[in-house]
Amino acid sequence: MKQARGLRNNNPLNIIKSENINWKGQLCNGTDPTFVQFDTMAHGLRATLMLLRTYYNKHACTTLRMIILRWAPETENQVAAYIHTVCKLTGWNADSHLPPMKKETKVVWFGIVLAMASVECGLNNVGRQSLRPDLEKAWDMLYR
Repeated sequence: MKQARGLRNNNPLNIIKSENINWKGQLCNGTDPTFVQFDTMAHGLRATLMLLRTYYNKHACTTLRMIILRWAPETENQVAAYIHTVCKLTGWNADSHLPPMKKETKVVWFGIVLAMASVECGLNNVGRQSLRPDLEKAWDMLYR
């Protein structure tokens, strides 16, 4: 069985390449034409956390619906199904106000990242849980 593209790229939420951003751990000569490739899963998850924090703080995406509509535009995704799955996996309502990303809200944001990775890469519970150690490392990189 072929591994999901996001997992092969160490980029489980499929962050799109940008000429304006060079992420820590980004492979400069990656072979994927669309998505960023990272040297480690922890660096890919760190970039994810940074983007989600920016969505929340700078773009006022404070609900799952707002985050997912920005992350996975309707022109490229089945957004209603994406939102439904993330809500089901996290227990959050699509329009409930999420807490800001801080050390003390780690559990909330871990749940969101793992649920979104599940949608992006087709992960089951075992697959989601296998990302947890790297998500811990990514979180530690942001909040030492």
